[in-house]
Amino acid sequence: MLQRMRDGAQTMGAKIMVGIIAFVLTVFGFGAFNLFAVGEPVAVTVNGEDITEAVLGVEMERRRRDILRQMGEGADPSLIDESLLRQSTLGLLVDQALLRQTAQDLGLAASANRLNRDILGNPEFQVEGNFDEDRFRAVLASAGFSPSSYQDELANNTLIVQLAGSIGDTGAPTDREVREAASLLTQRRDVAWLAFRTEDFAAEIDVSEDDIAAYHDYHIDRFMTPERLTVEYVRLSLADIADGIEVTEAEVRDAFAAEERDREAAGDARRRRGAHILLEVGDERSEADAIAQLGEVRRELEAGASFEDKARELSEDPGSASNGGDLGLVGRDVFDPAFESALWNLEVDELSEPVVTAFGVHLIQLLEIEETQPPTFEETQERLSEQLRRSRAQTAFDERLRQMDEIAFEEPDTLEGVGVALGLPVERVEEVTRDAATGPFADATLRDAVFEADVLLEGYNSPAIRTGDTAVVARVATRHVPAEIPLDEARDDIRAQLVSERGDDAARSAATAALERTASGEAVADIAGDFGLDWNVRESVTAADPDLPPAVGRAAFELSLASAGERAATNVEIPGDGHAVVTVTRVEPGDFGAMTESERAAMRTQLGAWARERDVSALLASLRVDAGLDAGNVSP
Repeated sequence: MLQRMRDGAQTMGAKIMVGIIAFVLTVFGFGAFNLFAVGEPVAVTVNGEDITEAVLGVEMERRRRDILRQMGEGADPSLIDESLLRQSTLGLLVDQALLRQTAQDLGLAASANRLNRDILGNPEFQVEGNFDEDRFRAVLASAGFSPSSYQDELANNTLIVQLAGSIGDTGAPTDREVREAASLLTQRRDVAWLAFRTEDFAAEIDVSEDDIAAYHDYHIDRFMTPERLTVEYVRLSLADIADGIEVTEAEVRDAFAAEERDREAAGDARRRRGAHILLEVGDERSEADAIAQLGEVRRELEAGASFEDKARELSEDPGSASNGGDLGLVGRDVFDPAFESALWNLEVDELSEPVVTAFGVHLIQLLEIEETQPPTFEETQERLSEQLRRSRAQTAFDERLRQMDEIAFEEPDTLEGVGVALGLPVERVEEVTRDAATGPFADATLRDAVFEADVLLEGYNSPAIRTGDTAVVARVATRHVPAEIPLDEARDDIRAQLVSERGDDAARSAATAALERTASGEAVADIAGDFGLDWNVRESVTAADPDLPPAVGRAAFELSLASAGERAATNVEIPGDGHAVVTVTRVEPGDFGAMTESERAAMRTQLGAWARERDVSALLASLRVDAGLDAGNVSP
């Protein structure tokens, strides 16, 4: 493609097009270029808003990194199904766009001050408890964000959280729902399972040389070395440019004065430690009753009663009641607006009047105002100097990036010109594959670039590719094409694979036979004895009992008994271990009355979370239909 562009650039048609573009820019200005520009490829359009392939690619890379991080060190990237990753990521971006658009239509907004406080208060961006800009930029770069794109993402997520919260406020579980859930979730059962472990059956599996050779031949595509490249590259760094920029003390003092003006404009941002007593409002207590009750409590407190004791006795906030109502030190934009307004208008030790919020009625006491001194010039001088250097370096970086890209295109067969013009060394990295590399090419965006046809097959330079605060131009120095892995090298891996597969098949067959005998009414002891196994028995357990393997617990609590004294049974796969026959012989309904208040509160919170998830899912389904984005046409 690049060669065709290079050849075409010398034609008369290309020269005429250059003249037309020059005329348009002269008459209408640079903005008119958009009239002729071809936009980025669009993955999907959501109510007129385009989600481009570039945006999709960036988000896919972030999710790929997250998946590999969760898989642990040494995880094989080839295990990630790219088709499924693309489909799920595109669905996620569509859902985010729909929810964000809905939040904006409802007039929800993300406060700039709150976003700034969220960033400054995020422990990920702090060093020794203080915000550190270098760490901030490094963390963002590792996740594929620039500071501005991260702020946009944070603002969008804040809108979505506000929308989800407003949906959840309307779906609080009723007392009846809590009682019914308690009956199910605290239910106890007598459970037994007979485990057929894959490794036990695998020990009896014999794999012949013919089996191994046949597997190798049939799956030859699995036994190929990865394509490997030796790559040369030139790397431009914003940090390196910033290191060479000098700023004066006067300039730093001007920046310090600007920060002081911003702090004064933001008002009192000191954190406050409050305590509260919450009375919920519902079928059993009206808002007026709660206000009256807290009014009486307020009079008792003014007469000398202990706020902590009253909070422990009366408060229906499970998170703070046991701490005497103490909510800890918090900043603005954390609590309900009415609650926050009341807290910020109190003096230390002062009591509020009863305050009504969506959570109920509160009586609030201010315990402490954090005493902080604004930073001195000396404390901020180094940070401000670095900010100024980086700000000025950005202009130089952008200009050198443009120059870098132009030279790489004009001198497509070498990196020497780029290196000399920018004063940068030509570096080299070995063993670059499509899925892994070291140095800058640990970034998948750069790896993808050197595997593009023009770079890989034609030997041309890549374009200048920016990732975070660096940019790279690369070319392939040496290419090692995939080669077949000989049978002798793959033999042990193939034998282990066949033994595992056949052992699992044997375990599944044995479990199926045991289930059939269990269902026919045979004595369970006889069944276990014939297989040389013992039943694992647990009496009166809940679904979350740690003694139950998760798969066994799920299966046991999905079974239903036709009548008392009967036995229900099923088969279940135990991931990574084999299969099991699971039986249930007794069911004891849950008892709401036996639950503690904290357990009831936790259940109410969990039910509320489930309700929010359900309601948000229902909203998304409706929004997708309205936008013409059903499951069949979200993915291209």
